[in-house]
Amino acid sequence: MNGGTTPLDCVASVVLYRDPPERIENLISDLFDTRLKVKLCIVDNSPAPVPITPGDRPILYHHAGRNLGYGKANNWSITNGGPSRYFLILNPDVSLSGGVLEALAQYMDGHPEVGAVCPKILNGDGTLQPLNKRHPTVLDLFLRRFCAGSALPCVRKRLDRYEMRDVGYDDIREVPFMTGAFMFCRTRVLREVGGFDPRYFMYFEDADLSRKIQNAGFKTVYYPHVQITHLWKRESRKRLAMALVFLISGMKYF
Repeated sequence: MNGGTTPLDCVASVVLYRDPPERIENLISDLFDTRLKVKLCIVDNSPAPVPITPGDRPILYHHAGRNLGYGKANNWSITNGGPSRYFLILNPDVSLSGGVLEALAQYMDGHPEVGAVCPKILNGDGTLQPLNKRHPTVLDLFLRRFCAGSALPCVRKRLDRYEMRDVGYDDIREVPFMTGAFMFCRTRVLREVGGFDPRYFMYFEDADLSRKIQNAGFKTVYYPHVQITHLWKRESRKRLAMALVFLISGMKYF
């Protein structure tokens, strides 16, 4: 699809599970609103295929036929996406404006020590999603789930540090635990570390991948000069089944 062996600028991977067709169509429009040479890999974990209208855009659609989980489905794209300079992992409920991919690619071009970068992430109302985190501890996760609204100074200080609110979201900085909602990675680094650990069905696979990139000698960096919007579901707080998945993944991580 890329007209030869010359690598694309970016291969993007999106994993679907019962997502509304209009949501993925909006994301497709956003992704291809760029000067970069982009290819999109869609892995559909839904029971029935989601209708996709690729048109003349380079889209590779794979209906898995079962729910592979987030990491394993993205690994399919990493394996089958073909050669590229960069590899973008993003959720289907993300929207981005033109220029985001160009800015991230330009930053990575100038910083070969960086293995992955993420932009500023906003809620639909324009408020900040504090998704940058330091490496998690059991205490951090306990406090975040059960004491997030606490007014106790010691709890608030601990959670602010975990979510990197203590250093703020206005400057470029290294992020120990990068969110899997949007990870703009150097493809060769992503393949070098083996992509996501398939033991994680969902949750903590992004924390684990961040560590693997760092252990390979590369930085994971927050770049706040471009932004995206993310419709954050936080399913683990709403559904018991997903809370159990979160707990199991956390046990595997620690």
